[in-house]
Amino acid sequence: MKIVSIENIKFLSLNNNEYLDIFNKNGLFVFPAAPALINLFSDKEYKKSLENADYVFFDSGFLCLYLSIFKLIKVNKFSGLLFLKRLFLSFKNKKKKFS
Repeated sequence: MKIVSIENIKFLSLNNNEYLDIFNKNGLFVFPAAPALINLFSDKEYKKSLENADYVFFDSGFLCLYLSIFKLIKVNKFSGLLFLKRLFLSFKNKKKKFS
Protein backbone atom coordinates (compact mmCIF):
# COMPACT_ATOMS: atom_id res chain seq x y z
CA MET A 1 0.00 0.00 0.00
CA LYS A 2 1.49 3.29 -1.12
CA ILE A 3 0.55 6.59 0.55
CA VAL A 4 0.69 9.79 -1.51
CA SER A 5 0.08 13.06 0.33
CA ILE A 6 -1.52 15.85 -1.70
CA GLU A 7 -2.49 19.10 0.03
CA ASN A 8 -2.46 17.38 3.43
CA ILE A 9 -4.74 14.59 2.16
CA LYS A 10 -3.30 11.07 2.40
CA PHE A 11 -4.36 9.09 -0.67
CA LEU A 12 -3.83 5.32 -0.77
CA SER A 13 -2.65 3.54 -3.90
CA LEU A 14 -3.42 -0.17 -3.73
CA ASN A 15 -2.05 -2.97 -5.85
CA ASN A 16 -4.37 -5.71 -7.13
CA ASN A 17 -4.16 -7.92 -4.03
CA GLU A 18 -4.34 -5.28 -1.32
CA TYR A 19 -7.99 -4.39 -1.82
CA LEU A 20 -9.00 -7.56 0.05
CA ASP A 21 -7.26 -6.28 3.19
CA ILE A 22 -9.27 -3.05 3.03
CA PHE A 23 -12.58 -4.90 3.52
CA ASN A 24 -11.49 -5.85 7.04
CA LYS A 25 -10.66 -2.27 8.07
CA ASN A 26 -12.91 0.07 10.01
CA GLY A 27 -13.25 3.74 9.24
CA LEU A 28 -14.47 6.22 6.67
CA PHE A 29 -13.69 5.26 3.07
CA VAL A 30 -13.70 8.13 0.55
CA PHE A 31 -13.42 7.95 -3.24
CA PRO A 32 -13.21 11.57 -4.46
CA ALA A 33 -13.87 11.97 -8.18
CA ALA A 34 -12.55 14.68 -10.49
CA PRO A 35 -15.60 17.02 -10.32
CA ALA A 36 -15.37 17.18 -6.52
CA LEU A 37 -11.58 17.60 -6.53
CA ILE A 38 -11.89 20.69 -8.73
CA ASN A 39 -13.48 22.51 -5.78
CA LEU A 40 -10.87 21.30 -3.31
CA PHE A 41 -9.34 24.75 -2.73
CA SER A 42 -12.59 26.73 -2.67
CA ASP A 43 -14.58 24.30 -0.52
CA LYS A 44 -12.78 24.25 2.83
CA GLU A 45 -15.30 21.89 4.43
CA TYR A 46 -14.83 19.29 1.71
CA LYS A 47 -11.04 19.55 1.96
CA LYS A 48 -11.21 19.12 5.73
CA SER A 49 -13.45 16.07 5.38
CA LEU A 50 -10.91 14.45 3.04
CA GLU A 51 -8.07 15.30 5.42
CA ASN A 52 -9.96 13.65 8.29
CA ALA A 53 -11.10 10.54 6.37
CA ASP A 54 -9.48 7.27 7.39
CA TYR A 55 -8.98 5.99 3.83
CA VAL A 56 -8.90 8.14 0.69
CA PHE A 57 -8.49 6.32 -2.62
CA PHE A 58 -7.63 7.46 -6.13
CA ASP A 59 -11.01 7.33 -7.87
CA SER A 60 -10.18 10.05 -10.39
CA GLY A 61 -8.47 8.79 -13.53
CA PHE A 62 -7.63 12.40 -14.35
CA LEU A 63 -5.75 12.84 -11.05
CA CYS A 64 -3.85 9.58 -11.63
CA LEU A 65 -2.89 10.73 -15.12
CA TYR A 66 -1.87 14.18 -13.85
CA LEU A 67 0.36 12.68 -11.16
CA SER A 68 1.95 10.31 -13.66
CA ILE A 69 2.72 12.94 -16.31
CA PHE A 70 3.52 16.07 -14.32
CA LYS A 71 4.73 14.75 -10.96
CA LEU A 72 6.20 11.41 -12.14
CA ILE A 73 4.26 9.59 -9.40
CA LYS A 74 2.66 6.30 -10.42
CA VAL A 75 -0.52 5.48 -8.51
CA ASN A 76 -3.27 2.91 -8.99
CA LYS A 77 -6.86 3.98 -9.52
CA PHE A 78 -9.38 2.22 -7.29
CA SER A 79 -12.89 3.40 -8.06
CA GLY A 80 -15.74 3.51 -5.60
CA LEU A 81 -17.88 1.47 -8.00
CA LEU A 82 -15.23 -1.26 -8.20
CA PHE A 83 -14.94 -1.20 -4.40
CA LEU A 84 -18.70 -1.70 -3.99
CA LYS A 85 -18.79 -4.52 -6.53
CA ARG A 86 -15.97 -6.36 -4.76
CA LEU A 87 -17.47 -5.67 -1.32
CA PHE A 88 -20.86 -7.09 -2.31
CA LEU A 89 -19.17 -10.07 -3.91
CA SER A 90 -17.25 -10.73 -0.68
CA PHE A 91 -20.56 -10.62 1.28
CA LYS A 92 -22.11 -13.04 -1.20
CA ASN A 93 -19.13 -15.42 -0.87
CA LYS A 94 -19.24 -15.26 2.95
CA LYS A 95 -22.97 -16.03 2.91
CA LYS A 96 -22.32 -19.14 0.83
CA LYS A 97 -19.66 -20.33 3.28
CA PHE A 98 -21.95 -19.98 6.32
CA SER A 99 -25.11 -21.43 4.72
